[in-house]
Amino acid sequence: EALGVTAILCLSGLPADLTASILAHEAMHAWLKLHPNFRYREQLPLRVEEGLCQLVAFLFLNDGLDPLEEDEGMIGFYAEEERQKQSLENESIPSDVKLRQYFKFCIETDQSVYGEGFRLAARAYASMGMQELLYYVALNHDFPPDNFS
Repeated sequence: EALGVTAILCLSGLPADLTASILAHEAMHAWLKLHPNFRYREQLPLRVEEGLCQLVAFLFLNDGLDPLEEDEGMIGFYAEEERQKQSLENESIPSDVKLRQYFKFCIETDQSVYGEGFRLAARAYASMGMQELLYYVALNHDFPPDNFS
């Protein structure tokens, strides 16, 4: 049976950082389906696959996008004047910085299988890095135990 990926779909009209993190997550699903080390008849457990995908989305939000500043593209007096004008007009619209922080917070605190998998993947990533983590998961179809070295 040939495995393949025919499309990655994402809703339009979402904030740019959310769209980027969704596409990073979905690209990781595609990578897992296409990489020869992960072509098994038996799928990875949902917690493991979604955890890895959420880890990639989180890392992309954290390190893969350009740093944001509240007054990006503005300088001096005009930046402050524009910021005050925008804050009066759009008090309820969060900045891109706040949105990015919120998207990361949502991944970190999710109580579903996605969040559980992310926290396990993040702990393993912090101790062994991405390459070793993916190698371990390919061999064991699970995350390493916390005491794994």
